[in-house]
Amino acid sequence: MDGLMTVRKGESVSWVREDGPRTLLVPGADSAYAQGDLLFVLTANPTDLPHRLSVFGPDGMRLAELPSPPGFVFQYLSRHTEAGVSIVCAAGNPAEPWPDWHFGYDPEEGALVQLGRAY
Repeated sequence: MDGLMTVRKGESVSWVREDGPRTLLVPGADSAYAQGDLLFVLTANPTDLPHRLSVFGPDGMRLAELPSPPGFVFQYLSRHTEAGVSIVCAAGNPAEPWPDWHFGYDPEEGALVQLGRAY
């Protein structure tokens, strides 16, 4: 269930699940997205772009912590029609033919997979 989400920058994430409201302390929280039993959180230093993606399970335990894909930097989290959650990344190389791309999370591989262009 996708729920209402509140991110207290640098501190915590609060959202509503079917079983009630939840709050998770996440130092450096910059943006978040809840999908089903998973919570995706991008964290950042106050002056930098988000630099780490954490995936939390329903009990608040961290299931994965991922860097941005090679050649890309994290931008924000969004909804994707096929993958549910989209991790939008910007190409670090200005010669890349398209600047922003959608990535999805593959829980079996514990990795990000490129989905397509972000418009």
